[in-house]
Amino acid sequence: MTNRSKETGETAPFEPVSLLLQQPMMIDGKLTCREAVRLFANSPDALDGYACVNYPDGRYAGLLSLQRCVASNPDFPVIGVATVDHPIGRPDWTAEETAGKIHDDDLKALPVVDNEGTLLGLVPAITAHRFLFDKFKAESDTFSGLVGQSDDHYLDLSIWMDFQRRLPWIMGLAVAGLAAGYVVHLYENALDALVILALYMPMVADTGGNVGTQSASLVTRAISSGGLQVSDTARVLWKETRVSLLMAAFLFLFAFLKVLLISNAQDVPEGLTLQGIGLAIATALAVQVVSATLIGAVLPVVSLAARQDPAVVSGPALTTIVDVTGLLIYFSITTQFLGLRLVE
Repeated sequence: MTNRSKETGETAPFEPVSLLLQQPMMIDGKLTCREAVRLFANSPDALDGYACVNYPDGRYAGLLSLQRCVASNPDFPVIGVATVDHPIGRPDWTAEETAGKIHDDDLKALPVVDNEGTLLGLVPAITAHRFLFDKFKAESDTFSGLVGQSDDHYLDLSIWMDFQRRLPWIMGLAVAGLAAGYVVHLYENALDALVILALYMPMVADTGGNVGTQSASLVTRAISSGGLQVSDTARVLWKETRVSLLMAAFLFLFAFLKVLLISNAQDVPEGLTLQGIGLAIATALAVQVVSATLIGAVLPVVSLAARQDPAVVSGPALTTIVDVTGLLIYFSITTQFLGLRLVE
């Protein structure tokens, strides 16, 4: 029996002490139920009223329940009472496969038998469930970004240590945030020509940040609870794409009506219409919603794949990335729709 190493993914030796009961109670299949009940009463190896039955040549025959022995004819041989078709495990199974079999089939125990029919041991249900619980907890800690030193807890970290782990990300993202200023400078002529674009910049930026944060929070919660893994990235993106398209449709209509009903038509330069401006801004907002949602969904997964704490990385990175991409989307779409020129 083998187990998978959590760090390398390679196959490691099965741990018989933690899972496999190597010397379970054995009963000869020729014995009667009366004799078997007596053995159950006197044997400390009886596992929750279960024992293994073997053929005369020593091969494993089936799993015997004390309850069935008591309910059967006392003179009936146990080979006729034992569950001969009870599921069995194999030596080449991983510990996870073995424990999963017990959980999925709701078994009380799983005999492990080799190809020659020799019983290698018995895996009790309680041991399998404990293994799965420990595995889930370890993976949950990993997904939550909590794997590390045993003293790596928020209140246990010194001020200096906490400062050291936060500062590099904040400084790096602050430098990256300079790109947002450059984008605004790049489209300075467009803002001068159409002041209304500046009025709706906060709406687009705030909406992008909101939907991105919402998406990141939901994905992070799903990861921390063990419901998502890095291998589920494609499924996450597919789901978030569909959700974001629905939100984009509603927000497109909202933004278009807001520009159309609230903005002053007298502020629109000659050659442009309020309807055209509203269409450009609403389109930019819709694209920003889809983009920010997908960025928010993928950042926690990327943080985990890079073995970084999503709480430290995802939030600041999301803010900077969504701000920069949001401005690029906003100005690119509105200037193209409205035929405005870039700064020279």
